[in-house]
Amino acid sequence: MGTNLSARVTVVFFSFAMAALFPPVRASSQERLKVIYSQFTMTNGLFERHGLMADLVYVDSTPAVQALTAGAAPVATMSGGLAVGPYLNGLDLVMLAGWCNLNSYQLVTRPEIRRVEDLRGKVIGIGRFGAAADWGLRLILRKLGINENKDVQIIQAGGGGPSTRLAAMEAKKLDATVLDSPQTVQARRLGFRALADGVELGIPFLQGGLVTRRAYIQAHEDTIRRLVRVIVEAIHYAKTNREAALKIMQKYLRVQDREALEDAYESFVLKQFPRAPYAVPAAVQIIFDLAGARDPRAKTADPQGFIDMRFVREIEQSGAIDQLYGR
Repeated sequence: MGTNLSARVTVVFFSFAMAALFPPVRASSQERLKVIYSQFTMTNGLFERHGLMADLVYVDSTPAVQALTAGAAPVATMSGGLAVGPYLNGLDLVMLAGWCNLNSYQLVTRPEIRRVEDLRGKVIGIGRFGAAADWGLRLILRKLGINENKDVQIIQAGGGGPSTRLAAMEAKKLDATVLDSPQTVQARRLGFRALADGVELGIPFLQGGLVTRRAYIQAHEDTIRRLVRVIVEAIHYAKTNREAALKIMQKYLRVQDREALEDAYESFVLKQFPRAPYAVPAAVQIIFDLAGARDPRAKTADPQGFIDMRFVREIEQSGAIDQLYGR
């Protein structure tokens, strides 16, 4: 599995070549839109269908936030955890859609760790503090009744992503780490075990969503409306065209392993992607709760101030989503 996977928090189907049921925008000239993504993104023809010429630019997690806040691009896809810091600092960031509202990470351990109690005193590796994997790990540990500051040692395992952490586990330098699909397939093949699964535990966590600035919405409301429609259509296409979606995943994930692709499809498209991509307030609140340990402002922050679901709600109330799914 390539290094591109190490940067992916969730699989996001932004757009596909095949048309859906929303009527295309009739425009004599298409608007060019730069979209930053810090997560894996699939792209193709739906942007143009809605009068948008999208330039998708991959930027790693922290630089992605910096690029968005500096105005290098008007919109980005990222986890709620990445966007909360600038929001608490007073930037007018807002989440417009959410397609992963549960913690998709699995706590993967060496084979000798069979029970939750066996984690005590162990070393758990993440990529870097403050990134999605760090948040996801801490949420799982808390759900399991493990104190992340006293019962285990969490360390930054350095660059290279999940492959670096898996190699460290093989060398017995780490006892555990967190991974999401399809890296979890590789971990199982190496003999490691999934001790806990954030989705199965039902842990809220806004792990994938669309972010912009409120000032941009005020000046480009129609563009945002079309962009949210693209996301709705893309989710529908992924859910209803499994084989085609797997082929697109194969291309953009650069993964040839059928089992790994199937695992990612099941984990994200079927278990996570909602028909109406609302960002769930509870999935934001849990991020504020985590951030409260480092930033007192998070303790009184209102999740509703960080999300704006009117565009998703508008599409749902119009009946367009029911029409897409044939209801």
